[in-house]
Amino acid sequence: MKKIIFFLLFPFLFYGQDSVLVTPIQGRINTNNAELSFIQINDTLAFFSAINETNRFQSSIYYSIKKGNKWGKRKYSKYNSDNFDTGDITFLNENNIVFTSCNSNSECELVSFQKGKYYTIKSINSKGFKNTQAHFAQHNSQAVLYFVSDREGGFGGLDIWMSMLDKDGNFGIPINAGNKVNSMADEITPFFNTYDGHIYFSSNRKNGIGGFDIYKAEGKLNLWDKTKNVKELNTLQDEMYLYFYNSNTGYLASNRKGAKFENTEYCCNDIFSFEYLPPMEDTSLSDIHSHLPLVLYFHNAEPDCCTMDTTTTKTYKDAYISYFKMKDEYEQQNVNLSSFFERELQANFNSLNIILNMLLSDLVNGHKMNLQIKGFASPLYNPAYNQALSQRRISSVINYLQHYNNGVFTKYIQSQYLSISELPFGESTSSEKVSDDPADKVKSIYSLPAILERRIEIVDIKLVD
Repeated sequence: MKKIIFFLLFPFLFYGQDSVLVTPIQGRINTNNAELSFIQINDTLAFFSAINETNRFQSSIYYSIKKGNKWGKRKYSKYNSDNFDTGDITFLNENNIVFTSCNSNSECELVSFQKGKYYTIKSINSKGFKNTQAHFAQHNSQAVLYFVSDREGGFGGLDIWMSMLDKDGNFGIPINAGNKVNSMADEITPFFNTYDGHIYFSSNRKNGIGGFDIYKAEGKLNLWDKTKNVKELNTLQDEMYLYFYNSNTGYLASNRKGAKFENTEYCCNDIFSFEYLPPMEDTSLSDIHSHLPLVLYFHNAEPDCCTMDTTTTKTYKDAYISYFKMKDEYEQQNVNLSSFFERELQANFNSLNIILNMLLSDLVNGHKMNLQIKGFASPLYNPAYNQALSQRRISSVINYLQHYNNGVFTKYIQSQYLSISELPFGESTSSEKVSDDPADKVKSIYSLPAILERRIEIVDIKLVD
């Protein structure tokens, strides 16, 4: 795995407050290398930059197609060159496209792509200075290109600059975005959000939360109000390349917890999606505790009999259905089980779905919740096996949670708004009255005491401060 030192995509490379969810982007975008500058063009198309490690760090622009809620395998875009590293693409329209091009000496300039050909932007690029990370914006009828440069006339190492376009699409002389945005530190990856009228950018200035933090300022061109730290999006690591797709969702690049790595954590940027939650109309908690604790039952040695694996790909719904289909077999072995399958097994599965709907309501209302699950096994087989079995049973319930209602809980789990505490007890709490004789299946498998030991318990769902 590589350490990011490539200038084009920048050399240095938790989630926030209650109002926003930040999760790794779904699909096949992120790798152990670095992915940055993700921009979504429409409902199904996005472009992004990535650094691949071959005999050297090489940056290229890729695109991806979205199917369902997941982005597909990256594909090499036409906005690349065999002779240069490319990245940070921005679109004003189909005829005005700009990206960064760097040579092997990390000398970077802004390039315009028109009709299949590359054109250096002479009015912006200046020899001996880096010009990179361009972003098109529109202020009423005025089109402007924001970009990053270490050219003379700035306030620090890297500043945000702008170039206004005339009616023919020609780029004007660069103008510094001003000292309300720029500082003595580095300011990078500008993005103007038309939905709220703020420019967003990253900076490693003093008194931030992490290395590079995301900041914002309201205004336009070089007329900005006071800069504010966007605390809900920042962590102790680096955040950059913020991009809004609509008024409340978008993407950023970060090497925060959850970014993929091979050997060294926090080494490389991944793409994360974010979603600002709507204002909470009802901050009260649901009556979820009136349904707890909830007990869910399993057939003997299920799921996945006869393995020491501690996880399973099956969901509790799979285990429940296969168990319920064995009703006649159980009743043939034990006539006293006539009510268990309806009053316990089936009724408790229905209660599980009620609980999950209540849990979802609490999460949507902005609450952070912790789900506590205990797993148990009967004393049949050996203690080590039963310990693994109780863990598989917990795993099946978590799988059901992740698949529930088309995966609606996934973003809450990934952003840690929903945490899960797993407590596998195996056979350690089982009653001495329960048979552990494999030769006596009536008592060790089909008896009610044995049935009641093969379970998980959703013990509590707690509000996390």
